[in-house]
Amino acid sequence: MTIWNFIKNQMMRHCGQKICEESAEMSYEDMVIFAEMFAEKLKGEKCCAIMCGSEMAASMGLLSCLAAGVTALPLSVRYGEAHCKKILSFIKPTCMITDLNGEFCIHKFDFGKYIEPREHPALIMCTSGTTGSPKGVMLSDENVICNIKDISDYFEIGNRDSILITRPLYHCAVLTGEFLFSLYKGVKIRFYSRPFNPIEIMKLIKKHNITVFGGTATTMTLISKLLGKVEKLELEKIVVSGECLSRESGERIREAFPSSKIYHVYGLSEASPRVAWLPTDAFDRYPDFVGIPLASVEVKILKNKKKCGINEAGDLYVKGNNVMMGYYNDAELSKKVLAGGWLYTGDVALVNEAGFLKILGRKDNMIIKAGMNIYPQEIEAVIKTDERVKGVLVYGKSNELGIIDIAMKISGDFEGIDEVKELCLKQLPRFQVPAHIELVDEIEKNANGKIIRGRNNA
Repeated sequence: MTIWNFIKNQMMRHCGQKICEESAEMSYEDMVIFAEMFAEKLKGEKCCAIMCGSEMAASMGLLSCLAAGVTALPLSVRYGEAHCKKILSFIKPTCMITDLNGEFCIHKFDFGKYIEPREHPALIMCTSGTTGSPKGVMLSDENVICNIKDISDYFEIGNRDSILITRPLYHCAVLTGEFLFSLYKGVKIRFYSRPFNPIEIMKLIKKHNITVFGGTATTMTLISKLLGKVEKLELEKIVVSGECLSRESGERIREAFPSSKIYHVYGLSEASPRVAWLPTDAFDRYPDFVGIPLASVEVKILKNKKKCGINEAGDLYVKGNNVMMGYYNDAELSKKVLAGGWLYTGDVALVNEAGFLKILGRKDNMIIKAGMNIYPQEIEAVIKTDERVKGVLVYGKSNELGIIDIAMKISGDFEGIDEVKELCLKQLPRFQVPAHIELVDEIEKNANGKIIRGRNNA
């Protein structure tokens, strides 16, 4: 079965339910009719990028691609033009759906040299490695359907619920775990496509009687801090995903939402994305754990190729029908992370005496901040283009709330921190600007001239 047929059948059981953004509104039935009509315009296409300023428009494009059987490539304008161009030049889709000129339309690409895989992927979700170069995660219909069914086993939402989606569909956790799953369960959906503003989000939750909200640890901690000062807020269900949640942040969220069911979950794009979830009755005791694997998912933790014991940290591997087909046009990397049906996640984890999984962090240097992947080497490369810079090191640093911030050590011809801040604000997108900057005499390097990260980022 295709994702479209699977989702469409469920949508038509709730045909009067609504999908909204600001003053725009469509019923599920209207969305089905639109997607199937627009799918006719996609006939003959192999891969279609979706780049819309409105997430509701992006959802229309996504469902149209699924209805047409065309591989969908979600993008996000919130990551910036350069980021989107990098993905487009790598995947080379044959066309793109956009609303950026004020009209929902298709742009055909003459340069589209998309290499069609042997097996058809329903989606290509782009993520990046430690260098920031795109990796195209190919997900099949079976991958996504399996994940939605597994999420349905534990996530108790239905047609009386209303969800606010504030993150872009570019993120697999949002596309599968929030949007497609909500359609499957008949939930009222409201999109928010503006720049992140916790106060505005809180007002929307209250105004539209939102019962379900998903956010990163950073998002939920910020909202929890503001709660009571700006708005009083009630949510029935909260999903925390996208970055590690500290015990301190978990306790703050619980204090702010004493009666909410809080689902702390873990996943990655390569697993469609959901891997594990923490039973809601265990959150108060284990807020920094992500719980147990989904029904059809297996996990193992290895250290030096041997199975880890209780509370012993090691490399996390995942197995199940939700695991990706492979990386687009990269057989070597696919073979490296997929072996014997097991996916090497790149995350370091442990299991405690209660049998709950805890994610300790990435084995590489990637920083996850508010659900966005940030690569130190990319920031360093941009900053080093300024002639005043002699050396620069970017890393993740935990603040007093246990949230990871971007930190920078820099050496060069600067009179003070303010000059460095001005450089960062001028050269970097806002989400990459460091929260902590330290001027140093020299960045320590090894014999090969490479930065000694472990020693410098203390």
